[in-house]
Amino acid sequence: MQKTINFVGIDMAKNDFYACLKDTVEPRKFNNDTTGIKSFFKHLLKNDFQKGNTILGVESTASYHLKLCIDTMERDYKIKVINPLIIKKQNQTDLRRVKNDKKDSRLIRFCLIGGAGYLFNNDPEAIILKSLIRQRDSLVFSKLKFTRQQADIRLKEKCLKQSISPVYVEIINVLEEKINLLKTELRLYRPKEQYLLESISGIGPITAASFISEVENINRFKRPEQLVAYAGIDPRVHQSGTSINGKGYISKRGNKILRTRLFNAASVAVLHDNMFKIFFQKKKGEGKPYRVALVATMRKMTHVIHAVWTRGTPFVK
Repeated sequence: MQKTINFVGIDMAKNDFYACLKDTVEPRKFNNDTTGIKSFFKHLLKNDFQKGNTILGVESTASYHLKLCIDTMERDYKIKVINPLIIKKQNQTDLRRVKNDKKDSRLIRFCLIGGAGYLFNNDPEAIILKSLIRQRDSLVFSKLKFTRQQADIRLKEKCLKQSISPVYVEIINVLEEKINLLKTELRLYRPKEQYLLESISGIGPITAASFISEVENINRFKRPEQLVAYAGIDPRVHQSGTSINGKGYISKRGNKILRTRLFNAASVAVLHDNMFKIFFQKKKGEGKPYRVALVATMRKMTHVIHAVWTRGTPFVK
């Protein structure tokens, strides 16, 4: 006899979350803390939602869902993390398009039943990598902002022929020091995979670390096309009846960070002698505009990343 699987949709916020166990039952609210999560699991057991017959689904948030996911795995339950865009798209199919926490938990459960999401993998190194990458990106952005402001001050100093203030210079130096410190710290986590990905032309330390932190486990993607879609560089196709309109645009529905890293990596790779430059020039020779040829190169690079990472052997140039 086939076992019945229970699905639980969870809409997570900073301080609390709603859990939908069944469509016929009103979603219930719990505090997003140790006490609230314990109460939630007691509620599951009370309704006979055992660890062997239950799958939880939660929308991916900044970090709000992390504690619940970790506690769920410690209790041997399965929990899937769902892309917010999938839930948003599902909500758009509703004629009423009402948005609140209770309805969102129902939507998440519906998406979960449909197979959406990936199983959360409690990999501390990937979580730390993601945090370090985010910190570095924030500092790089700040450094760029202060550098521009310092350039403006230098222009004023030149016009006035006198010094104004060295504060921005000091801030920029401190930021540079911290950025280098984070870059060194990144090397401490999953270094073998980082060096593996860096064997690919155009992939540097930051891009490699970003892929590991965002993808976490390459086995989530059985085919390279799935990784392409996850990065949001798959073609966007509009179909109506028998008419199919494909303008060469990308979907941009996936991970923005990976898409940015791939754009930078491909832009560098096509400047040097390697397979990506040959592929890029081939596309240009076919009459493709620069951007279209570069996006095609990004897809090619993603296929190579998937192959190298899956096989566990360095890229042979």
